[in-house]
Amino acid sequence: MSEGKREKLSVTRRKNRSAWGLVPLALLFAVVGALPFFSALKDSFFHDFFGERSFAGFDNYSYILGDRAFAMSAGITFAWSVASTLLSVVLGYSLAALLFEARRGFRILYSILLVPWGVPAFIAVPVWRMLIHGAGGDSLLYFLFGVRVNLLTDPAASFAAALFVDAWLNVPAAVFVIYGALRKIPKGTIEAARIDGAGAGILSARVYFPQVAGSLLAVAALGFVKALKEFNVPFLLTAGGPPLLSGITGRTVVGATTTLEVYLYDLFRASDDYGIPAAYAAVLAAAILCIVAAAVALRFAFARSGRAGSIGGRAKSRLSPRVFPAAALSALAGRFRDLVLQSFRLALAGLVALSSALAVYAVLWLSFSGLSSTYIDAAIPRFFTADNFHLIFAEDGLGRAFLNTLGVSAVSAFLISFFVLPAALRLRSFSAGRKAGIFAGIQALGAAGGMHSLIPLYVLFRSLGLLESYIPIVIVYLFHAAPFSLFTTSAFLEKLPSGLEEAAELEGASALTRFFRIVLPLAMPAVATSAMIAFLAAWNGFLVPLLFLGDDSMYTIGVKLHSYVGSVASGSPAWNRFAAASIVNLAIVGILFLRFRSPLSANYMAEHDE
Repeated sequence: MSEGKREKLSVTRRKNRSAWGLVPLALLFAVVGALPFFSALKDSFFHDFFGERSFAGFDNYSYILGDRAFAMSAGITFAWSVASTLLSVVLGYSLAALLFEARRGFRILYSILLVPWGVPAFIAVPVWRMLIHGAGGDSLLYFLFGVRVNLLTDPAASFAAALFVDAWLNVPAAVFVIYGALRKIPKGTIEAARIDGAGAGILSARVYFPQVAGSLLAVAALGFVKALKEFNVPFLLTAGGPPLLSGITGRTVVGATTTLEVYLYDLFRASDDYGIPAAYAAVLAAAILCIVAAAVALRFAFARSGRAGSIGGRAKSRLSPRVFPAAALSALAGRFRDLVLQSFRLALAGLVALSSALAVYAVLWLSFSGLSSTYIDAAIPRFFTADNFHLIFAEDGLGRAFLNTLGVSAVSAFLISFFVLPAALRLRSFSAGRKAGIFAGIQALGAAGGMHSLIPLYVLFRSLGLLESYIPIVIVYLFHAAPFSLFTTSAFLEKLPSGLEEAAELEGASALTRFFRIVLPLAMPAVATSAMIAFLAAWNGFLVPLLFLGDDSMYTIGVKLHSYVGSVASGSPAWNRFAAASIVNLAIVGILFLRFRSPLSANYMAEHDE
């Protein structure tokens, strides 16, 4: 085929390619991403008492303006978001630098970070509640270190404990992102700096930081947005925290960790008039959507400016010469600074290792205990038994919960490609700028979701009579998995040769034939990756089934595990059965991850060994 004919065919094929490929994904984002905002806005102008609606005008918004508790919850959310973001960036950067410079200890540190990264929140947070709070402060933390923390009575300790658990869960992801950016630094730049005498401090400030500034900005922006919508940690650990003196109002009670999402959830559960939580959801959704749009726009503007990873200029190949004795004093100060920095990094790594070991040990200890106790007072349980693993299936119906979760996860994994693959194929004909705009919009809409969008969806699906099914949960999970799946699938398809499709088209093959005989087989690695992402995300989901499911027989594993221990103030929690069920769940997820994991981690290991 001549080059001119090939080009003409390619142009014709792009012009004639129908736009239907984007329709399924656009419909999904319209229903789950955009519709809740408009639905909440509409409902906020009505009073809705169990379906009996009457026009309210701006009464519900007047209620918000007069609600001091809402303003306090907003302040707590802002403080939480700032603190959580700073911890993620600072600790993530420190551990990423240590991981990057590690040699023999690389595999150990990498494996340690996988523990908090791979444990879902509905397991990790209750375990930390047991370790920190125990029974009114009598916990393993007090037994080992003499530190007594009562999450029911101490607001400051409650907030600090929640931040610690949040960092334990989220910092590893930041480490992996920053570590990936560090690996892109030219080795010659680092070697030149070391030859000039640069230690850990100089490398971190003048070599590493300028090169990974773009990644740090991305971690900070996405971390701040995620923290604004935080629900799992404050809900599972402290149930909103002990009440603040100024937070006891005539309408509600605000605790030390009552973020806006927790506040909205409690309000929705307690309010008889849905119009009021709808107004709160509309205000919160508008604020978060604006913040998310600004964060995404800043990130893309930063990347397009060409400054990503190069803020502060490139590292100097030679250190500035100094005159003795100033050079000697500076070198001495530099060695002291390097020692302090390395000590901090090692102490941080030790803290992650110790905390991960404590969490794993606590789960194992409880799972083999014949008593549902939160106090670990011996190396081996005094009433050692393996009956918990039998009882959770024989008496608690855990097998049904696993089957429910398997069904939801499998359906989500199967359906995700029907939304993502046609859209990714359609995007191949778009210009780079247009694709970047679409990705930015999808990312912004996907990141803006939370309790404030799930509550309007709950009301919508309730009106359609779908609450007694898994359909709403699957739809929401597809929405959550779509942005990352679309990005990875599009990137993979860009690398596929187009010559095979063009040749098949010249031979008269129809669009469906070309898709099933050429495109789909070549795209199977991307399809499998998208399916696994959707499967694991659905399996580890908690917030969506917590809100949408009310029947114990329909519980997924996350909600079922939560039912064992309840909130921090719940009576008679079954900690031993919770631990046994957690081990079974982690074993299943671990086997799936090891069997179908991306080769990314293996590449990290191989390249580091080189």
